[in-house]
Amino acid sequence: MGKILENRPLARGYYRMSFEADFAEARPGQFVMLRVGLTHDPLLRRPMSVAGFENGVCTVIYRSVGKGTAILAEIREGETVNALGPLGNWFDPPSDAKKILLVGGGIGVAPLRFWHRRNGGKNAVAYIGGATKEDILCKEEFAQTVITTIDGSAGTRGLITAPLVSALEGAYVLACGPKGMLKAVDDLCKEYGATGELSLEERMGCGFGVCLGCVVDTAAGKKRLCVDGPVFKTGSVQWQF
Repeated sequence: MGKILENRPLARGYYRMSFEADFAEARPGQFVMLRVGLTHDPLLRRPMSVAGFENGVCTVIYRSVGKGTAILAEIREGETVNALGPLGNWFDPPSDAKKILLVGGGIGVAPLRFWHRRNGGKNAVAYIGGATKEDILCKEEFAQTVITTIDGSAGTRGLITAPLVSALEGAYVLACGPKGMLKAVDDLCKEYGATGELSLEERMGCGFGVCLGCVVDTAAGKKRLCVDGPVFKTGSVQWQF
């Protein structure tokens, strides 16, 4: 159990929560499983990417889209939250990478924010996309940003993959967001000879590999996203929709 220090709106429907963690450390790309409420309804925990971890305080970014996250959004500072974690693997770009591109959509910006804060953002440019300006999160926290929205309300009108193309040569990509975006980024990396890592988002039951509710197909066979991921190398995922 950890005391909640902050739980505030970032944009319409999006929230940032910080709480005292009872685990020693977390790395960019890992996630936690949050118990929602004090009863067994909802029964399952909710997976949340770690958006920051400093001085024993864990930060997550989430979107209120259903019963569980709606309850989460009503929790106030000073109350407590039950977090299981940190879980999964993490982003691990090569130390000699000269150009890193951080590609995020919606709450997919969370682990990229964490990586940027942990690594100082050296040689990194953030590419943040969304449907509207409300989906563009944490843009002020990155040293360099490229923004697109489908409706043109922020940045350039269109998909984030459009401006990404011209920067891919010689780049190492760290990406997190909707499955469609990740597949498009993966395809572009193959086409333009870039390498990188993709952090996938799937529904989870347990978070530690028992329930088999988050299995993904890869070139090396079926993998459990919660323990074998959520971060996979580009070119390794066999996309299923």
